[in-house]
Amino acid sequence: MKEFIRKYEARIHGVLSCFDRVIFRGYLPIMSGWAMAEFLYRLNQNRSSLRPFLLQNSERVKNHAMAMAKQYGRPFQYLASNIDKDAAAQQLAQRDGIQHGLVCIYSILEPCRTFSFVFNKPGPDQRPFVRSAKRKCLHLYFYFMDRHFGLVHVRIQTWFPMPIQIYLNCHEWLARKLAANGVRYTKHDNVFLWIDDMARAQKFADRFANL
Repeated sequence: MKEFIRKYEARIHGVLSCFDRVIFRGYLPIMSGWAMAEFLYRLNQNRSSLRPFLLQNSERVKNHAMAMAKQYGRPFQYLASNIDKDAAAQQLAQRDGIQHGLVCIYSILEPCRTFSFVFNKPGPDQRPFVRSAKRKCLHLYFYFMDRHFGLVHVRIQTWFPMPIQIYLNCHEWLARKLAANGVRYTKHDNVFLWIDDMARAQKFADRFANL
């Protein structure tokens, strides 16, 4: 990067060091096969009850999302995995004039890391052997418009171990910060092409890590 800057120094307006897209990940304490087996054992789940339990839990998460969308009068929609979710949510927010709050909830079938369950011996009370497995399952994307961060989303896997991720865009946060403080800029997509006061912009960017 330093070599690139030196080479094109005469054509570069300024250099800004800041976060771009930031993802926070959250996990339940059942990520390993052993932990999941212990979790099921404590709930007294056996060969006959395991499948209904897993399906009911997944359906409960989906139903909660649908109820939330209905409560706030926002769409709950299934999307194909090749559709640009961020662009679709952004268009919805602009169309409906949403500046703060829930924009929409998308359900999408995507690859996931989950578990497979093996019962080596017959018997309804046998504890299952649980191991990691790659599958496809429904994921829920909750899109919100935030006054400070712009469009953000929360992604939830509906199958165990149900990891969660929260997506923020630091460039959008910085753009809103600059606008609120009267600093002019030119931005295309997620790239700053020009900023009137680079030093001030850098000071704002440095504050992000301490939010």
